[in-house]
Amino acid sequence: MEALKPHLDPNSTVLVIRPADVTVDSLQHAMSSLEGISVSFELLERLAASDTLYNVVVLGLFRAEKDVDYELIQKSMKPSGVIAIFNGDNSSLSLDLLINGFSDSQQISQTLTIAKSPASAFGTSTAIKSAPKVWKLDTEDDLDDLIDPDDLLTEEDKVAPNKTTYKCGPKSDKKKACKNCSCGYAEELSGAPAPEFKSACGSCYLGDAFRCASCPFLGQPAFKPGGDVKLAL
Repeated sequence: MEALKPHLDPNSTVLVIRPADVTVDSLQHAMSSLEGISVSFELLERLAASDTLYNVVVLGLFRAEKDVDYELIQKSMKPSGVIAIFNGDNSSLSLDLLINGFSDSQQISQTLTIAKSPASAFGTSTAIKSAPKVWKLDTEDDLDDLIDPDDLLTEEDKVAPNKTTYKCGPKSDKKKACKNCSCGYAEELSGAPAPEFKSACGSCYLGDAFRCASCPFLGQPAFKPGGDVKLAL
């Protein structure tokens, strides 16, 4: 405990976590080593039933602590308090403290490591400022790297589609069916039922990726074999 005293304020309230089988002599010795400072002793599992907050919490003074409940300890500490761990595993203790919300870990000696609890009380909440909805360019920002989207278009992209390329079907210029219409548009115009179409490759129903270049179903969605093309609108 002597190594801890330089890091304690005279007005600090200190909680020492004790094992259930600690002797009275051990408690009295620990009390005398912190003479002039308010010291309390408590079992770790009983901390949840207490609302008292301490400036300093000491663990492992009587023997090394295993399976430490850091969340429960942090609930018993005042903001920016000190946790002091005796006889801990120095190879992983600093990382364990950091992961559990403690900072400024220091190894004071081979048997003592201290760290600070968060500057805000456990469970404290605060409002988060919303980010601005509009992103604005600073006048000093370098705009040379920005790309004009119009530069991405080629001259071919700017040419309007030529309707005369559609000789048959509803996209054709005269909206009429060709002489040897096989897509069913001629029957659609006359009101007659479309003739039964027999696929030459057997893949028409799978979609455009599997259709021939002259397939009358090009541009239409996939459908069940033997069924009609149906659109869900």
